[in-house]
Amino acid sequence: MGKSRFSLIIVSVVLLHCLSNGSAFAGFGFGGYDGGASGLDFNKGYDVNTVVTVSGRVTSLPHAGEQDHLIVEVSAGSEIVNISLGPKSFWEKKDLTLHLNDDISAKGSKAQGKDGKTYLMAQKLTNKTTGAQALLRGDRGAPAWSGRTANGSMSNRPGGGMFRGGGMMRGGGGMMRH
Repeated sequence: MGKSRFSLIIVSVVLLHCLSNGSAFAGFGFGGYDGGASGLDFNKGYDVNTVVTVSGRVTSLPHAGEQDHLIVEVSAGSEIVNISLGPKSFWEKKDLTLHLNDDISAKGSKAQGKDGKTYLMAQKLTNKTTGAQALLRGDRGAPAWSGRTANGSMSNRPGGGMFRGGGMMRGGGGMMRH
């Protein structure tokens, strides 16, 4: 057996092992995070294919959730939705307060947690009672607290990252050809 075939077998075994443990896609936000009851990764788990807008009344004040994110519960019709507002330190800078019974609207990625609760990783939040708004993520879900801009490219501020324009290498780099 040649080296390349042996390497392919080893890589396949490792990949299958990762898939069976649910950790193969952890770096992409598709599971793998299981440190909390929800099983969701509130930083990387935003899925543009599940974006919805939820409107309802605030039934709990923002409180600490998993991964240092604040969660606010909203009654949207017959459903309770737990809206992730981002890390506490980020949310506190938004200067948007939520009170019990405020009428709000939130756009974001909706997901069902392992704990049976419905979550929304908010991209934009509007307090219809006060008229205040907060942009928490870009259109593709890049968190505003990560240093990425609304279009997903890296910001120009110090520490914003190495690659500009979305982090993709120009000129087709990264593919190996035989």
